[in-house]
Amino acid sequence: MVESTKEMIHSAERLERLPIVRWHRLIALLVGLIYMYESLDLGITGTVTVVLGKFPGHTTFFIALFGVSITIGIIIGMVFAGPLTDKYGKRRVLLVGLLILIGLSGIIAIIPANFELLVILRVIQGLGAGAVYAFPYPYLAEFIPRQRRGYYLAFIDLFFVFGYFLAPLIGLFVVPNLSASISWRVVFALGFIPIIFYPLYYKYLPQSPRWLERKGRMEEAEEILSKIEETVQKQYGKELPALKINKNAERVEKIKFSYKELFSRKYLKYSVPLWIYTSAMLSGFYLSNIYGPEIFRTIGYSSTIAFLLATIMNGVMLGPKAAVMFLVDKIGRKKIALFLMFGAFMLSMILYAYHFSTIFIVIVVMFIFWSANSNSPLWRMFSSETYPTPARGVGVYMNEIIGRLWSGVIFTFIAGYIILQATLSISKTAGIYEAYLMLGIVSIIGFMAVFFLKETTKMTLEDIEYEIRGAEVDNSTGGGR
Repeated sequence: MVESTKEMIHSAERLERLPIVRWHRLIALLVGLIYMYESLDLGITGTVTVVLGKFPGHTTFFIALFGVSITIGIIIGMVFAGPLTDKYGKRRVLLVGLLILIGLSGIIAIIPANFELLVILRVIQGLGAGAVYAFPYPYLAEFIPRQRRGYYLAFIDLFFVFGYFLAPLIGLFVVPNLSASISWRVVFALGFIPIIFYPLYYKYLPQSPRWLERKGRMEEAEEILSKIEETVQKQYGKELPALKINKNAERVEKIKFSYKELFSRKYLKYSVPLWIYTSAMLSGFYLSNIYGPEIFRTIGYSSTIAFLLATIMNGVMLGPKAAVMFLVDKIGRKKIALFLMFGAFMLSMILYAYHFSTIFIVIVVMFIFWSANSNSPLWRMFSSETYPTPARGVGVYMNEIIGRLWSGVIFTFIAGYIILQATLSISKTAGIYEAYLMLGIVSIIGFMAVFFLKETTKMTLEDIEYEIRGAEVDNSTGGGR
């Protein structure tokens, strides 16, 4: 029976042959909603930052520390989440992380108004967010066939944008209409609402058959695959396409993968540029998103208008992200990434050199955000597709850790401190332009790093792994190119 089951597996080929039906779209929708919860929670940071100046014992240092506190937790959480997802599977780690992420919003909403306690709880919340944050892309990548993988990976990023759109929208209605002592509690309480959807994830998100097969858990993989194929066939309405055996998939599945390989030259030559590119892209995202409302207030707008502008900035972001979604499988990951990173560089330098009106500043800040943040589905595609199934968790989370350590902690703290400290001086806006000069330098470095990334468009995950590990795989299996 075991031998028969082993002969039936071929999880990669069986998943790749499936036509896209409602089952795929349901999985993408659920994963997308997870991304929305994550971005909503992170977006709350910028919303709450506006009222923290009325907190007892507030200082510039504490406000800047709050701005990076959840990211610190995310980084710590990712250190453990990467190995855990490769050992126990992405689904199990997700379910635990999601409870912490959403549950802490409800707890924070009722704590005393104390900076130290708020920062500590946000760090703890970040531990759950760290487990969840890198989940959607590598998980979905293992279910969607290669011809449409880029489209659906970019599709779930639209939910990420929508979460960031909701955060300032909540601030727009809550902060001006409630007292400072109540408004921040309401914001966090609203972030607790998604807990009602938790049972859906427990019921409908399966473990990855690709991962199960590489772990040698053949019967579990076969059971899940059979259910998926049965569901897809019913929705498709006719026989599934014939199974085509991928020789590269057979070869890579026969040998074990060691984490040491991630630090070998064959992976580092792609990983190092990816870390740089990710760090650069996220620097633009964090700067504009966390400090966007504060920037708009500093140049002369009221809190209400500042939140409105931040809401527009995040809402319009859906357009560029949708463009990436439709073009990524046609044009390719690298060409789009190069265009967007160069755009972020040029716009940042323009803002530093020319800032002659508030309207001009608002427009350029928004375009910088759109250009930088449009990269978010791309770098996540690169990380989810470049690393092999047995170590995809560690590879993806390692990229997230390095990227966010720089962008979400070091860069954001320095830039935020510069911006906030300048508001206390005569030249209140000087810090904004200095922060964007920093971003311009980081962006051009990220642009150059993209040239060294591996193009993964329309390749199966196993073909990508074989191209990177080819010589070793052939030597171990006796195969040939």
